[in-house]
Amino acid sequence: MPNSKFPGSPTIRTPGSPTIQSRQTSIVEMLSTPPPIEHLELGSIDSSISTPGSPGSHGSNLYHLQPQSSIQSSLSRNASMSSSNSTFMGGTCGEWQHVTLSELVEQNKLITISSKVSVEQAFDTLVDNGLTSVPVEEFPKDINCLTFDYTDLNSYLLLVLNKLKPDSLLQINYEPRDEIPELIKRAQRGDQVPVSFVIRLTNKNPFIKLNEQDTLSTVVEILGTGVHRVAITKENQITGILSQRRLVKYLWENARRFPSMEPLLSSSIQSLNIGSSNVISIYGDQLLIEGLVKMHDLMISSLAVVDRNNNLLGNISVTDVRLVSKSSKSDLLYKSCLHFISVILNSRGLENGKDSFPIFHVTSSSSLGRTMAKLVATQSHRLWIVKPDHQGSISSISPTQPSPSEPKSGSISGPSSVPLISQSSQGADAGEARTSGKLVGVLSLTDILSLLAKTLGKEHVEPSIARKQRRRSSSSTSSRTTTSSLEMFRKSISDHNDR
Repeated sequence: MPNSKFPGSPTIRTPGSPTIQSRQTSIVEMLSTPPPIEHLELGSIDSSISTPGSPGSHGSNLYHLQPQSSIQSSLSRNASMSSSNSTFMGGTCGEWQHVTLSELVEQNKLITISSKVSVEQAFDTLVDNGLTSVPVEEFPKDINCLTFDYTDLNSYLLLVLNKLKPDSLLQINYEPRDEIPELIKRAQRGDQVPVSFVIRLTNKNPFIKLNEQDTLSTVVEILGTGVHRVAITKENQITGILSQRRLVKYLWENARRFPSMEPLLSSSIQSLNIGSSNVISIYGDQLLIEGLVKMHDLMISSLAVVDRNNNLLGNISVTDVRLVSKSSKSDLLYKSCLHFISVILNSRGLENGKDSFPIFHVTSSSSLGRTMAKLVATQSHRLWIVKPDHQGSISSISPTQPSPSEPKSGSISGPSSVPLISQSSQGADAGEARTSGKLVGVLSLTDILSLLAKTLGKEHVEPSIARKQRRRSSSSTSSRTTTSSLEMFRKSISDHNDR
């Protein structure tokens, strides 16, 4: 991608709210039990806001994650917190499904960009604000906007490299259509193109809009199908974006408020029968560009990287495209995925000041609570399920891999750094922390949210629905004029289940 910039800055709208409720969470707490709820005033959390552009920072327009470099410093502070503290925003314990979206959205700011800005500026907005997506407006307060995310950035990179299939280019839903050939040529010459064109390179699910007075019961019905994010509105204006990742983070951090979650959190993912054995992976010796093409063609956001014996070596995702988005780094595209994993780890070490060895896997005996904690700690969309190797050796990443013997905060290097919930779980979790093992499955945020929807009697919510709709749909689903009401969403689910 060219290095050129366009002047201007994104529009920032801040819904009125006098304070922000947040807390800092240590990795030790997160991997043991749901954290206690603490009330912090605005001035006490300024330093905990996620560092813009930090690697692995999967921010949204609703919540900021604590930067991983500050997690370790909060250990001593959190050690003295009372585990019986269940206060939250001055409220009382209730059930999660009754929480209204206004409780989430009023706490932060909404960032938008104009459809006329270049894709480079759209990318800079993601990085500078630690976001994974940003609404793209045709005009101020555009209620029917689409979003730009790292999947779009990956598609743009592949377009520049002439790696997109000709058939997919014929389906681009961009008006006027006679400009499409010229825009493709401009992109491949390295000239700037508007973000309004790039967000239509791939099919998207309709950007569903909910009111601030809707509840989390409605949200899990939508996000549990594989829809990645929804817009939250008030008086016909978008006031926030709620993503799958932010919802799971919210539920985990506030789990003590919700008694019904306790039996689920203590159950193993095997007993809950969630996750899938249908895993999409790539060999570590294959080229990175092959992995990016595979994620684009299959409409997925990450890949497991395995050796030729199907041992898990690591993980690459569309958010890692930022590391190859400049021409000076384009050589990485034609090096192995295994080499790229070492680049990711080294990048984290350089930017955060410490070595990192994040664990992106669980075992079938891992509890749902531990799994959610890892998803929050690693800021991931999915974790890989492995059959652990009890030999006690850590899979080799590369000769330049950062040493796991000096873990950075937010990473897991061995059982001695993690207090386990019970003695019975020690064997599985100790092996899990020491070695990856054979890749046998995958568990995503979608799986967890689908499970929660089903606990509310929403049996029609299946994790694969949204992806199947994206693959099946024509380019019309990416039109900004698509009506994306909750009623139409439910009708589409009904039509899907009738097939």
